[in-house]
Amino acid sequence: MAPEINNLDPQDEIPKFETKSTVNSTNFDSNYTNGGGGQNIPNSVGVLVLGILAICFFWCYAIPSIIMAIISLVLASGVEREYQNNPGKYSLASYKNAKAGKICSIIALCLVGVAIIVLVLVIAVAGAALSTFHW
Repeated sequence: MAPEINNLDPQDEIPKFETKSTVNSTNFDSNYTNGGGGQNIPNSVGVLVLGILAICFFWCYAIPSIIMAIISLVLASGVEREYQNNPGKYSLASYKNAKAGKICSIIALCLVGVAIIVLVLVIAVAGAALSTFHW
């Protein structure tokens, strides 16, 4: 049996596949891009810092942690309102920082709530144990 002969000429041009871009950059919504601006939203970094500090301090200092979380939530609502009013002016990264700070604040408030419930239960159990003790 004779080997097959390759009929392709090495000088022939290799076909090139053309791809059409299906994404047109002008169709993006400005909420999902950086918009035209790159400014940080005022207080966006503060919201994130307060949210993280509220989580860090909830074990030792419950009252300051609650205060920091509440301040962070109030500032976050202002940041969200500011971004929704003018999304093209501010960067999406600063908006995401504010959202992360808001989530951290909510987590901190939940952790403080759980810690207070545990503290109340420990005091109740200790009180019940001491009340049955006869001196």
